Amino acid sequence: MKKVLLILLVLLVGCEKQENVIEISYDDSYYRVATPYKENVGSYSIRDYNKEEVEAMLSKLSTEYFKTNNSLYQEGQYLTTEEIKTLITEYNKTDDIKVDGVEFTPSYITTIYEQNYLATNNVLKGISLAIVVDNKQYYEDNKYKIVDKNIALNYTKEKANDLISYIRGKEGLENINIVLGIYLEEDLKGSFKYFGVTDSNTIKLEHVNYNYQLLESDYVMNNDNKTYNNFIAIKNSLSDYDVYLNAYGLYQNKTLNEIKMTINKSYFKRSEILNMVNIITSNLNTFDSIVDIKVYFKSNNVTKAFLSKNSGETKIDTYILEE
Repeated sequence: MKKVLLILLVLLVGCEKQENVIEISYDDSYYRVATPYKENVGSYSIRDYNKEEVEAMLSKLSTEYFKTNNSLYQEGQYLTTEEIKTLITEYNKTDDIKVDGVEFTPSYITTIYEQNYLATNNVLKGISLAIVVDNKQYYEDNKYKIVDKNIALNYTKEKANDLISYIRGKEGLENINIVLGIYLEEDLKGSFKYFGVTDSNTIKLEHVNYNYQLLESDYVMNNDNKTYNNFIAIKNSLSDYDVYLNAYGLYQNKTLNEIKMTINKSYFKRSEILNMVNIITSNLNTFDSIVDIKVYFKSNNVTKAFLSKNSGETKIDTYILEE
């Protein structure tokens, strides 16, 4: 999926004037943002969560229901911060549980996240919601217990219908399409576990098999040996550089969907980046052509370069970021 917005700036210089012409290029997997731009009206969470990941994956799953070629993206405009806070507090009211002899009151639902999708005339087509769940439960002095994830997910599935009913009570949202997913925070990387769409007061959620795996994990070695060997080859090709390389693959029903690699170093010389870009680009096409690949070069959490290869293409876009 193409996530990069390409902007070409052409500077025309005449005798007495100069003209800036901006050409913006999208593909059909990228949502245009509705204008005028509106920030979300609500944001609240009882614990930190990977908002960028939730936003990207919810948008990706929403493309099945709101097509990118005739829909506009807008940040959430219907759930305010106070409403989200109230809903989370209400939905987390439950009985105490005991895990390994420790009794505590769980708070499974971390946040509720909203996206809006509009027709090209800016009329609302529907909204997408994510309920973020965490089965790591803290109880005192930063101590925690891990609750069975199915217990947390099943509890949240029940609350999903309460959220649908709440949304239906808002003016203008009585019959609108609502997409809803349940996202589970996990130590490796979180992912959506259940997903559904409804135009009524209830929703039927289906299990979705999305999961992240480290490319050098036993899982990938045993189930996707080609990808494992390709990644090890890239890692070995960078062995002469003092860098830390990690990579995740997003699998859908055991099929690799996308790869994200990050190459970290405290300081990059420009020549190092250019040479490593050459090394990596010569290896990326060894992965299956249907896989989207993103490679980030980061120094102290600042991106210095970026590589992008889109599904079905052999072309690799390279971006060197100048200071």
